[in-house]
Amino acid sequence: MRITFLTIFPESFSSFLSYPVIRRAVKYGLMDIGIVDIKEHADGCFRAIDDSPYGGGAGLLLRTDTLSAALASVKSPSSRTILLGPKGKRFSQKMAHELAGEEHIILIAGHYEGVDERFRSYVDDEISIGDYILTGGETAAITVAEAVIRLLDGALREPSPKEESFEDGILEHPQYTHPATFEGKSVPDILLRGDKERIALFNETEAIKDTIRLRPDLLKENRDFPHLSLHKGYGNEKDIIRWLGSRLPLPEIIYDDEDYLILSKQKGKPLSFSARNKILNTSAYILKRLWSLDTSGCPCDESISSTISKLRRSKLGYEDWNKLKELERQRIKEEPVFSHGSLRLGSILANGNGLSGLVNLQRAGTADRYRDLASFIPSLEQAGIERDELADILGIKIDDEKLAFFSALADLERKASLQISYTDN
Repeated sequence: MRITFLTIFPESFSSFLSYPVIRRAVKYGLMDIGIVDIKEHADGCFRAIDDSPYGGGAGLLLRTDTLSAALASVKSPSSRTILLGPKGKRFSQKMAHELAGEEHIILIAGHYEGVDERFRSYVDDEISIGDYILTGGETAAITVAEAVIRLLDGALREPSPKEESFEDGILEHPQYTHPATFEGKSVPDILLRGDKERIALFNETEAIKDTIRLRPDLLKENRDFPHLSLHKGYGNEKDIIRWLGSRLPLPEIIYDDEDYLILSKQKGKPLSFSARNKILNTSAYILKRLWSLDTSGCPCDESISSTISKLRRSKLGYEDWNKLKELERQRIKEEPVFSHGSLRLGSILANGNGLSGLVNLQRAGTADRYRDLASFIPSLEQAGIERDELADILGIKIDDEKLAFFSALADLERKASLQISYTDN
């Protein structure tokens, strides 16, 4: 791999080239580093590299003729040219991995007020390392180069661990060394016991908690980790898990706050991976078990009136708003049971002995059983199982009108899911 810097201050890179990781990468032939002085490609005895902007304005701009000449001196068909500047995409670890696979990267360090706008047509990408102002792009170019170089096989004496910050999209877990106690603060006891499995779980938990506390912007959606699962905007799930207790095989709550819920990861595979008969029999079993639970004290009301009330507070489109009004006019007789709320084959985990876990309880609560049938029958049909086969095992006859009503209601809930507040139950 080659990295070439284009700069008007080549001396800025002398300390970078002395970094142990960089020296090691060059020494062992993992990469080649070149520095091009843009001034060497300026015309005239005064070597004009910059000038005042047309139309007026403070500062100086790097000239496009000088920049393009410097770029042409090193660019080849295999080169990826990158301008460091504030208009670029925000640099990330993911981007560093992408660049590490390139044959030749050319990093162009802007300076002064920036570059002539026409020069942007000569580059492949523009990258920014953050929303702040630097005197020149040299520091930014060094930052990008170092992040890329350390990813090359052999650049580090020991392989970079996957637990490092940003490698898995979260911050690295807290770490400790000697002394075990300092000024009354001790290393967490679990790290001193040598139980690798418990230490791994502890580190993963602490890494997620630190990310929630310090960089919640990294947690844009629900995620599964090796030992845990993270739920953002978790709806009813925390209250339902606590209420159900050990009555069903549910995840354990590891940590919770107003916005995030960390749960233990259930063992087993989604029921959709099972054989046809197992899918049908386990589905019927879990539905019967859910509907037979005593709902006394259930903390979450998911009845028709409660659901419609939440939908009325959401931002539905004009057509969906009319559909909601139409559903309000219908008179559906409810028979309250405990409902999962969004039951699908992927919500049921199974092992060789049958049911091993139940997940995704964000919409669970007291509701009519057709709320479960409306969400579950389409999932079952995707596995090639007809609804009447399920109905026969359950000992019920499907009411088409009621099923259509709850299917329409579920469809509106899905559309409004980002706006619905689940805290008003």
